[in-house]
Amino acid sequence: MSENYEYDSEYGGGNYNPDNCGEVSPPPELAPVVETPTNEFTGGEYELLGEDGTPRSKSIAKEGTGVDLNDNAGDGNGAISKAMAKDEVGEDLNDAVSEQQLDATLENFQGDKWGDLSLEEQKQSMTDLADYVATDTGNKNPPEIVFSGDMPDGTYGGYNPNTNTIEINQNMLDDSNEAADTITHEMWHAYQEQAANDPNNPRAQEYQEGFDNYISPEYDFEGYENQMVEAEAREYAQGFKDRLAGMKGDA
Repeated sequence: MSENYEYDSEYGGGNYNPDNCGEVSPPPELAPVVETPTNEFTGGEYELLGEDGTPRSKSIAKEGTGVDLNDNAGDGNGAISKAMAKDEVGEDLNDAVSEQQLDATLENFQGDKWGDLSLEEQKQSMTDLADYVATDTGNKNPPEIVFSGDMPDGTYGGYNPNTNTIEINQNMLDDSNEAADTITHEMWHAYQEQAANDPNNPRAQEYQEGFDNYISPEYDFEGYENQMVEAEAREYAQGFKDRLAGMKGDA
């Protein structure tokens, strides 16, 4: 069961809600909250929005969540997947091989290089980053990345669990940070969905409960931001942005 993950540059991440999610400030007018409403996760698309103030979801993760972008990539216990597994997640970016792979994958996302890429090259760079995340999280059935030119203005993209696809707005690729943030955030939602449906995953029930009791931002913005499935996705994506910022600093 699933709904929509929407991502908007105002919230900073994805959203288990057919509306949106983002990293900026909350929507100007949120419906009054009488009690914390939740949506039963029944199917849809995780989408990201941007620039128009509509919600997105990005980087407010719960305290203690961190990102390990290196350890044992590919076995489901590496980089970021391991980071999200427990509260003590850290910032272990020391494994040489993993670091090299990650930096090579992020190379084109550096601002000076990104602007010189053709649209097709930008798409390929995002697809390559999605492949890295799939390996890092041990996702055995990674989503298809689809680029669209007719998504709503301000929408960056979203994950649809029903079709296992991530749709990216190819008209919103000017900002390399947002591009990296969008694809990694949504790939983490894809991982969460896979984990929720894996009876052998120790966190399957936790993820499924998070989806079944998903809080939409239009009902309770603070609750939406603080819920585990969104906090994790934002924190996971933030790890890549931090890594990218460090690469720029070294340049």
